[in-house]
Amino acid sequence: MSDKADLLGIVEEEIRRHPGMGSEDLRKLIAQSAFGGDHLLADRGRFRSDLRREWNAISGDPTGGAVIQLIDPEGRTARLHLAPCKARGIDVDGLADLLSLQPLKSGSRAAYLARWSEVVAMAAQGRIPFDPDALSDLAKLEEFPHHGGKYGFASYRIVNDLTEVAVAARLRSWGFL
Repeated sequence: MSDKADLLGIVEEEIRRHPGMGSEDLRKLIAQSAFGGDHLLADRGRFRSDLRREWNAISGDPTGGAVIQLIDPEGRTARLHLAPCKARGIDVDGLADLLSLQPLKSGSRAAYLARWSEVVAMAAQGRIPFDPDALSDLAKLEEFPHHGGKYGFASYRIVNDLTEVAVAARLRSWGFL
């Protein structure tokens, strides 16, 4: 499968999960695919405390149990959904250790812009339900985007590299890979 087909599949999966998503949500997905969760790992202590606070607020699993959501065409970066992790009895401290100590992705602006260009092209071809002109205006990424109000339930953390040995081993031990 080509990278372009992979990216289309990633976007289609996101639309399926969040039919109310807007262009800012799409931009967040593409930014995360290129840069991973590095912006949240700058303060690893805060990352851990924010994760625990969010974990404690989760009740139930509105996602239907999907734990891993690939978000980059290379198959390395993913969203790890917290509600199904909690529903499966994963220890939050072990999860915080894994995610807060993971290596940085060190993504590039060039990768982001290349993926964003593909997304705009998909919209122009009518393959995804977004206005290509509006998307073109969003290419500039001054700060990391946030989810919009119509996005729906979102409780996840980014796994920068599913193929990194320690990360992959832990995720396999939990039955996620």
